Amino acid sequence: MPVTNPDDQREYLSVAEIATELNCSVATIRRRIRAGQLPAVRLGQDRNSVLRVPRAALTAWLWSQPEEND
Repeated sequence: MPVTNPDDQREYLSVAEIATELNCSVATIRRRIRAGQLPAVRLGQDRNSVLRVPRAALTAWLWSQPEEND
């Protein structure tokens, strides 16, 4: 269930990167963060600061989601 290329070992991912990989909107990922379902850190203290999600937190969150039946 890896979200990114295994060769990509960055510790933090952007909201946009996660949305692209999960084929959903940035707004969906931001809602999950606001709801406390997906842990994120804010880099900076002004309104232009960015959110990043630790790779380990994203992996844990994905594994905690119920499996979809297609």
